[in-house]
Amino acid sequence: MFKYFAYFLAGAVSRGTPRRFAYWLALRIADLYFFLDRRGRRAVMANLRQVFAFRGEQPGRRQLRLAARRTFQNFAKYLVDFFRFSRLTETEIRELLEIEHGENLEQAKADGKGVILITGHLGNWELGGAVLASMGHRINAVALRHPSAKVNDFFQRHRRQRGVKIVPLGHAVSELINALRRQECVGLLADRDYSRHNDFVPLCGVPASLPRGPAWLAEQTGAPIVPVFVLRQDDDTFLLRVGEPLRANVGGSRKDLQRRICGVLETAIGGNPSQWFMFERVWDGHNYVGAAAATRASGSEGGRP
Repeated sequence: MFKYFAYFLAGAVSRGTPRRFAYWLALRIADLYFFLDRRGRRAVMANLRQVFAFRGEQPGRRQLRLAARRTFQNFAKYLVDFFRFSRLTETEIRELLEIEHGENLEQAKADGKGVILITGHLGNWELGGAVLASMGHRINAVALRHPSAKVNDFFQRHRRQRGVKIVPLGHAVSELINALRRQECVGLLADRDYSRHNDFVPLCGVPASLPRGPAWLAEQTGAPIVPVFVLRQDDDTFLLRVGEPLRANVGGSRKDLQRRICGVLETAIGGNPSQWFMFERVWDGHNYVGAAAATRASGSEGGRP
């Protein structure tokens, strides 16, 4: 019950105060959380160290701490925006967000097999679904159910208000296949696997457990995979970047497609490391659940069949 009222209060403050004040308050809380959550801080720093190493950089501890602190702060802003943008008008979208290469999505839809949208815990993935839904795309997104029914209903209600259909994790496969047959869009998070499949593929040069869902669905249905990332800009507007469609090659293996997905993730994460909200150690098998609890509570671990 405490978590429900905490989120309810956060939502009320985010919606009921000017955006800049809500950000200011969220940043203060993020700094406190960064200081107190030692294990979460270390997990983020470990992940960032690998991302920087893949880019050919070897940052010192101070640089890593600063980057990790920005990650906590950006996640706090993400939560503010999640609560504020329950509904978006066309005017708000034009003021808030620029779309880059939107023609890639239209090209994929022309295949007539539906579209598998992939993204990561990066930037503001929730806003991406809301914007695409407001543009008339039918979005079906998988979401992890929160243990608390009240918290779960609270977050799911916000998503439904944005026009996004939620498919509960555990009942996803048949519903997603049917959605693709109806030529709709299926939204999946591709950067973290919380199932028991343990499919390890190289990410940023080191094997990581990533979900098999996107590649499997593409292989089974022939639907193209379209990467979509909503990235925060310096002025707190957003860039919705639509990548080129990825298709399962005839005679190609699922692992080949998975490696192409990893290449897309590496580019997006490497270009925006402090917008990657992964509060668990990705590469060493540790399952830290401290700071990640907020991510799970918001259902942002959804997206995996």
